[in-house]
Amino acid sequence: MNAAELLCAGRADAIALIEGDTRLDYAALRALCIRNAAAWIDAGIVAGQRCVVSLADGIDWAGAFLGLIWAGAQPISVNPRTSDAQLRELVEDSGAVALLLDDARAAGLGDARAIGLTAWRQRTAAATHAPAAVDMDEDAPAFLLYSSGTTGKPKGVIHAQRAVKHAHVFARDILGAGAEDRFYSSSKLFFAYPLANSFFAGLRLGATVILDPAWPDPQQVAATVEKHRPSIFFSVPTLYRRLLDAGTAFPALRAAVSAGEACPPALAEEWAAHTGVELVNGYGTTETLSLMLYRTQAMPALSASPLTDVVEEDIPGNEGSRLRLWFSHPAIALGYSREVTHDTARFGNGAFSPGDVFRPAESSEGWQFAGRTDQLVKVFGRWVDVLAVENALHERLKSQVNELCVVPSQADDADVIRLHLFAVPGSTPENELLRTAREAIEALPPYQRPESVHLVEDFPRTDTGKLRRGELAKSLPN
Repeated sequence: MNAAELLCAGRADAIALIEGDTRLDYAALRALCIRNAAAWIDAGIVAGQRCVVSLADGIDWAGAFLGLIWAGAQPISVNPRTSDAQLRELVEDSGAVALLLDDARAAGLGDARAIGLTAWRQRTAAATHAPAAVDMDEDAPAFLLYSSGTTGKPKGVIHAQRAVKHAHVFARDILGAGAEDRFYSSSKLFFAYPLANSFFAGLRLGATVILDPAWPDPQQVAATVEKHRPSIFFSVPTLYRRLLDAGTAFPALRAAVSAGEACPPALAEEWAAHTGVELVNGYGTTETLSLMLYRTQAMPALSASPLTDVVEEDIPGNEGSRLRLWFSHPAIALGYSREVTHDTARFGNGAFSPGDVFRPAESSEGWQFAGRTDQLVKVFGRWVDVLAVENALHERLKSQVNELCVVPSQADDADVIRLHLFAVPGSTPENELLRTAREAIEALPPYQRPESVHLVEDFPRTDTGKLRRGELAKSLPN
């Protein structure tokens, strides 16, 4: 198989991609893919080599990314806002032999392997031969993504050709999506969640995928929604909250998915009330690519998504109450670009177990997300689920704060773990918010109570929108 050829196989005259006022049907997408493959081959790229594609979402990105796979090479989709220092580390880690960047970045990087977008467009226009898609084993590497760095230095995740084969199944079977739909993700395509569930899934269904080069904010998303009327929408909890606050209308929406981090139940309820469309909560990682677990508003707990097999593993000291989960699915990655020893996530026997903790559902089959392993901490000899504390405080403070989180800390010279509440205030006066926060804390069992409250303007996040608790912990006095 060849993953790029599979993604370009929609009905020839159906619209595959939309970017602004540009529409590309599947015949034109296939031709674009072939031209890009020819240009990569003319540039000396051979099957098996890796190349960075660090462009804004759009048709240029799609052509370059798919063209590399068509030629048997491996694209690495990288956030165009990645710092020069981190980009150089990534290139060294991955062994990339070329980098496709915007013109200014290519000129300023000082790397002979860098190609600017204008020059690349000239190369693809000049390519005259039409190479056949390189036939690959379904377990052969197809592309790389880099993790967000939530748990440390970003690591390369190697995905196989087979990753796209069933990428549409979740959208088809859970969301009821088909070729008539328009897919749109506010998150960017260097992030596994939109790459798999919007770009890959939409193309595999022969549907239309809306690409937006602009960085997401409520106004930009609202303008795109008004212009292109997506029917299937993917975003993260933080942006869903901001879209609700802005009163954004979604006139053609049939299905919406939240992933990337835990979605508060109150947010899902508010979204459904505003749009008339339920918010499906999904769980996946860079390593799984596709969503492994999901929950609709009618479901009492997370369940395995189609094609996903789940095996439970007890966490020592928490037998039966806290679990690691092992996922088996056709989209599970082949492994990392280097040996990883600092993370609790691990591969084994074709399965993957993330560094996250789950607990069995109390009254049904399935699971409840309980945070990362570092969010299950022992305070005064008692295990504390940090996410459960957050949810309890959110219920009391949600009308007064835009966001809140609980951060554990431990001094270098002490064994005691302490909890701290961070909050982004809403319109409530600071003194009143602090008073209410302390009352909410006092209502918790003693061992669950954060010992301090910190009001901040915003939370530090990774490029994919995940909260950096470690950065907040560093801001605490020793």
